[in-house]
Amino acid sequence: MIFGIKQIIKMLFQQLILPVVYNACTAKPVIPGTVILADAHHDEIPFSMLAIKEELSRHPELQVTEMYWNNNESSPVKIFRNMLSFMKKYATTETVIICDNFLPAASCKKRSETQVIQLWHACGAFKKFGYDTEEDIPSYYVGNVMANCSLVTVSSDICIKPFASAMKLPETSVLPVGVSRTDMYFNETFNQKCRDNFFSQYSDARNKKIVLWAPTFRGKPGVASVYGLDDVLKAQEELKDTHYFIIKLHPHTQVHTEGTNCDIPSEELLPVADIVITDYSSILFDAMIYQLPLVLFAPDLEEYLASRGFYLDYRTLPGIHIQKEEQLVKVLSDEARLNSSVNQKYHDFFQDYMAACDGHATRRIMNYVSKSPNK
Repeated sequence: MIFGIKQIIKMLFQQLILPVVYNACTAKPVIPGTVILADAHHDEIPFSMLAIKEELSRHPELQVTEMYWNNNESSPVKIFRNMLSFMKKYATTETVIICDNFLPAASCKKRSETQVIQLWHACGAFKKFGYDTEEDIPSYYVGNVMANCSLVTVSSDICIKPFASAMKLPETSVLPVGVSRTDMYFNETFNQKCRDNFFSQYSDARNKKIVLWAPTFRGKPGVASVYGLDDVLKAQEELKDTHYFIIKLHPHTQVHTEGTNCDIPSEELLPVADIVITDYSSILFDAMIYQLPLVLFAPDLEEYLASRGFYLDYRTLPGIHIQKEEQLVKVLSDEARLNSSVNQKYHDFFQDYMAACDGHATRRIMNYVSKSPNK
């Protein structure tokens, strides 16, 4: 109830106040070569923007402004102040780069000289999201939260139709140039730093099979829940002598449920993981870059199918599919079965859904960012 009221108040502010501020600031011209990196889900730069920020730093002719805040951890006054600051800057900026729903960017009719690049924070396309499910965007929301996106970057051609549908954008705005964030996974310096950091904090994980459980959330973000936690905890206890379990609940779920046992971001845990367990999370696509065995533990599959649904047949996904706790222990103990699950079907699926994630996505995306003040 409280979450819904806050959303309505925020929506009214976005629909009524922010456009006025934006239009008042458009008396000044758009400044060539200006770029804003913006996000309202993190207090610091999100992982999805690290690679693009690094690439932008190689172009001193660009004027880059970073604007990050976390709506879930900020007071209404601070949120509105940040939104106002963004709108004033937005009015004269040439390129805005975001990686998630960022409602201020959609709150007005933007100038034609300004482009908004949506990096999105997930690869592939298999569970329905955005406007394809009422669980993501409430029916009372007025307008399109992606309305001003000039282009959206995705991981392969097969993702174009789902993203266009979920974001209510023309297919021509969805570009299969790769997902910027995945370039980090091809950087061995990054990978080694992640390993060193993890083992310096969790030395008891050495010489054990490291299992990363990263489930997605259920329901709406404001009242998110998780399935399977008790089962995973039982498996953790039974296999504690040979396996080390990292439990990473979805950020929406962590607000309501205790269970996460590691503060390191999920993206920085993939280089240390030996096995990834998930259910409907897009982390499975990231894990495939490292060719990690996938265990798809979905105890509520039928319910999830009915409530949210998928863009493909879930049962055809690569990996080992299970729904019961006793299967979990058995599978995790069977190294031969885990290794053999990274098979031709696995590689074919990766090629279908992740073909453009080759370590060079950010450079391709940069072709759409103006790099000359005279352009």
